[in-house]
Amino acid sequence: DEYLSYKKDVIRNRSWKRNENSMRHLINFFGDYKLSSITPSDIIDYQNKRLKDTINNHPIKPATVNRELACLRSLFNFAKQRNKFFGENPVSKVKFLEENNQMERILSYDEEERLLNSCPSYIKPIVITALGTGMRKMEILSLKWENVDLTNNVIIIEATNSKTKKKKLVPISSKLKNELLKQKLKTGYQEYVFLTSKGANFKGPDSLTKVFHNVCKDAGIGKIRFHDLRHTFATRGIELTGNVVAVSKILGHRDLQTTMRYVHPDKSLFETVERISNHKS
Repeated sequence: DEYLSYKKDVIRNRSWKRNENSMRHLINFFGDYKLSSITPSDIIDYQNKRLKDTINNHPIKPATVNRELACLRSLFNFAKQRNKFFGENPVSKVKFLEENNQMERILSYDEEERLLNSCPSYIKPIVITALGTGMRKMEILSLKWENVDLTNNVIIIEATNSKTKKKKLVPISSKLKNELLKQKLKTGYQEYVFLTSKGANFKGPDSLTKVFHNVCKDAGIGKIRFHDLRHTFATRGIELTGNVVAVSKILGHRDLQTTMRYVHPDKSLFETVERISNHKS
């Protein structure tokens, strides 16, 4: 409880809800242990046990188990800082599971049109904002009108709502400005820009997951995550402008290498390798 309170109220970590969920699973397994009695072997047993668990008949992903162990590692460090645990962090002696990360999904323009046509009225501006800015889901859902400058056409994301813990400015296109002006008429009297179907604030990133999944299903575009809208923005931005630096700044990446994964070979490069492979002396 002390650790979660620190994450939520002191450093205001945006992932405290995820930590809370991770802690629930950790307590189910380690609840009767003292910190000093937990060994690397126990942690490996936890990994094996969690990999056998399922959610809705689907096996737990290695990435989920890794996040839970990262939470446990952080808790041990927290305890050491407060002189409630002494010795080496046992989690640091355990190799994390190899993750088979899901391939990034980039929407085609036809899929985008079908997605927008399937969106309920309160979801559509959220999707347009994601596709038009590359903002993360929680950055969008936690956006307040005080941070939307429609005079200078910029969205201000405060450090507390940014994954990198740094304030960033996101430019607003003319298309997005029109959408935000319409949204202003709907929710301008409220603190937050985007609201649920009942006119309430979104409580967290998971509060949009189910409805977004249903919208994608109705649109017939297959399995896609909300975060893939960010990938779509990044890929299109680089393909259309070639300006990796600008796209990187908009996305708020710490370095260009993170953005470079969205750089794909253009048509001329494909033509080059085709000519080389078909060349005959």
